[in-house]
Amino acid sequence: MINRMQKWIYVIILLTGYSIRSYTQKTINLNIPVEQNWMFDNEHPVRFMLELTSAQSGFSDRIRMDIATDFGNAVSSTFITYSFGTDSIAPGGGFRSRASVTLTNLTPGFYQVCFIAGTDTLKHFFFGYEAEQILSKPDGPPNLKRFWNKTITELKRVHPAYKMTRLPESSKPERDVYEVEMRSLEGEILRGYWAVPTDGQSHPAVVVYQGYDAVTWIPSPNDYPGWCILVIPPRGQGLNKPYNRFGEWIAFGLDSPKHYYYRGAFADTVRSIDFIFAQPCFDGQNLFATGISQGGALTLAVASLDHRISAAAPIVPFLSDYPDYFRLVHWPANLVFEGAARQNIDKDKIFSLLTYFDLKNLTGWIKCPVLMGFGLQDNITPPHTNFAAYNHIRTPKRWICYPTSGHFAAYENMDSWIAESTRFFNQYVVW
Repeated sequence: MINRMQKWIYVIILLTGYSIRSYTQKTINLNIPVEQNWMFDNEHPVRFMLELTSAQSGFSDRIRMDIATDFGNAVSSTFITYSFGTDSIAPGGGFRSRASVTLTNLTPGFYQVCFIAGTDTLKHFFFGYEAEQILSKPDGPPNLKRFWNKTITELKRVHPAYKMTRLPESSKPERDVYEVEMRSLEGEILRGYWAVPTDGQSHPAVVVYQGYDAVTWIPSPNDYPGWCILVIPPRGQGLNKPYNRFGEWIAFGLDSPKHYYYRGAFADTVRSIDFIFAQPCFDGQNLFATGISQGGALTLAVASLDHRISAAAPIVPFLSDYPDYFRLVHWPANLVFEGAARQNIDKDKIFSLLTYFDLKNLTGWIKCPVLMGFGLQDNITPPHTNFAAYNHIRTPKRWICYPTSGHFAAYENMDSWIAESTRFFNQYVVW
């Protein structure tokens, strides 16, 4: 009898305890509207409006807000109190509580904020503060300009041997499409797609550089209608991949700046400009460049090395501020360091080599206007690295932030980005 009574008491305790825990563990949801694209400055202080909702009312509690740099260094930790009254009815049902928090004394940079209730992370995202004041000091070698001048001189000695093959299945009444070939530095053959209006007139042109290991796409009639378009990957990638002799591109030739993959890849961008200027359908003066990720890096590279570009529009550009870049991300740092280890090359030598190809060391040479797009939540080419290159540009420039997007900002906002970049290019067309 006693054993049976003890069992019933134990069951009652379990049920009561469960009931109490269910009552005390309130479920809340947190929404933070995007203000200022989460890109703040002295005139627009960092402020977050918190909108909390719950199915229950009549209780108060608090959540913790942790701030850290984009490198993960802790900045502050604050508790925010909220209360759900019985009359705080949310429009969609349940109950609502609001709070506001303002941050001060931040230095220029990118930060991550995390809102935590108990052990649950309610919201985590990145924001920027005075991004145009971020200082990523140039660390280019003394012979940087000479290195690139010599590279371009070497490229000029390579006969381009342009070849064009019309693609009937991809051509349309308003525009013909060709697969093209050209020889670049070291005799490397580049392949791409060239689309030209069929009206026999001369037109502006845009060159689209491709992302890392991206598939080369054929321009459609809706892509920059009325313009000539060259879609071209660098050596060993895209259409050139069947002829890839480099292996993992970013880790090829780490023993010397002259052998490094991006010496050839940057030279390839200049050869692509040579090709366009050799075409009778191009009007000879309105040439624009754009690209995503690696393509964004190549866009900045060609604008730095070749001043025939009228305006440039990179988005989520790659390859800038390698020392910070490799602290912020795993990829592609792992590819570079693994390649270096196989060749017994230490990190100091690697970073010394990369200074020749670091866009923050090159973009000060740009002579044309620049529009840069970036994804604020990008964990592949983080905004810090985008602005490392951008902040050294001395020509007219502006940026577009996609606050909730990451590295796929261009694809998630393609209509917006194409519209913005096209309007930007049209500002600089000379008729």
